[in-house]
Amino acid sequence: MTLRHWYGTGEVPLSTRMPVPEVTAHMQQALDDLDYPANLRSMRPVVLPQSSYEELFTATRRVLGLLRRALLASAPDPLGRMAALGVPEERYPLWVDSPWEVDYATCMARPDITVTADGPKFLEMNVGSGIGGVVETHVNSSAWQTVFGGADRAPFTGYDPLSARAGLFSRAAREFGVTPAVAVVGTLRDLGSVRTTRYFDLQVTAFRRHGLRAEFFEPEDLLDGLGLPGTQRYALGLRHLTVYDWTRLGLDLSPIRAALDEGCVLLAPQSAYLIANKQVLGWISEGLPWMTEDDRAVVDRYVPWTRVVGDRPAEWRGITKSIPDLLLAHPGEFVLKPGLGLGGHGVVFGRSSDETTWHDAVTHAVRTGGYIAQEHLDSVPHRMELTAEDGSGTYEDDVFPLLSPYLFDGRPAGCLVRYLPPGRDGLISVQGTGALPSIAVAARS
Repeated sequence: MTLRHWYGTGEVPLSTRMPVPEVTAHMQQALDDLDYPANLRSMRPVVLPQSSYEELFTATRRVLGLLRRALLASAPDPLGRMAALGVPEERYPLWVDSPWEVDYATCMARPDITVTADGPKFLEMNVGSGIGGVVETHVNSSAWQTVFGGADRAPFTGYDPLSARAGLFSRAAREFGVTPAVAVVGTLRDLGSVRTTRYFDLQVTAFRRHGLRAEFFEPEDLLDGLGLPGTQRYALGLRHLTVYDWTRLGLDLSPIRAALDEGCVLLAPQSAYLIANKQVLGWISEGLPWMTEDDRAVVDRYVPWTRVVGDRPAEWRGITKSIPDLLLAHPGEFVLKPGLGLGGHGVVFGRSSDETTWHDAVTHAVRTGGYIAQEHLDSVPHRMELTAEDGSGTYEDDVFPLLSPYLFDGRPAGCLVRYLPPGRDGLISVQGTGALPSIAVAARS
């Protein structure tokens, strides 16, 4: 595999593109008042060869399947799986004793993937209904098509996350034998400085466009909106939340718990967030007894060296030492991550830490448990056309994208992209470090 083979050139024909000032104005309007800020610097999406674009989804499906099996094999029930991960039960108050808790555990997923000289590598797998960027990926896809002359003329194509997610709920309605209707459960308080309900309105509109009745409910309005107590108006819901975020905001989870107790199916279930724990990625990286040669080949190809941190031996590049000694001896080669971390919180890079900071981070990880150590990967660049900060025009420069393909019900559902502006290095986070959000698409043949 060569860099050019996987990333391609990134070039797109410009004959149908709007003039640059119009591109900026159009993207600003299209991406206004969403959870992510508008990226007004990038003058095209990340355009991949069709084979590379499709590989993102096929690889995600394979790795997600291994993570699912690893979590379910760790114990026969959710409480046992929490114990296997060493996580407190109070962090997972919304699980249900029902087959759908497991059946739909991986119905929504989005990994974070970096591209190295050896191809794409999975840094983590976000699983659950609270994964970010879904709406922005949908809007970006439509906006970039317009910039390049419309869906039929644009020199690229891609999947749409809101359409794929609607398909998931249509399938769930058929399976449960209920009215095709979706209660979108979320809160504007989790979105920062938005001015309107546009973020949730777009999701409701997408469900309706695909034949599903839909409404948005804040937590205080949920039970009345569902028709509880009494005859349920909605038997299905999109749980657009994480327990962590709502607890941080001081929001009451009891309406969600009450809806679940009344039999409302709120997707994704709590078990999704157990599969998302980065320790499970460490399990499959280290290898499990049930894994086949093919399973191990998938892990070797797509998963970097990842281990659950503890005072135990591990082998890395032919060296066998205790994990703490290995990390302290080679700080520039590793990253420490909390298993339950969100948005990069608690991540420590050995190569950018001084000796004391790294030693303390390793000591803390060993003492408290729940951390992984992951080999630090060097990403390869992608050439991007960007607007100059002084407004003097556009120029080409290298960026290092983090690719996040969505799967809904196992179906490809578009690809979120984030990258730091040229000249910056470190953690890639839209809200935390000012990364530029965009999308990846496939070059039209």
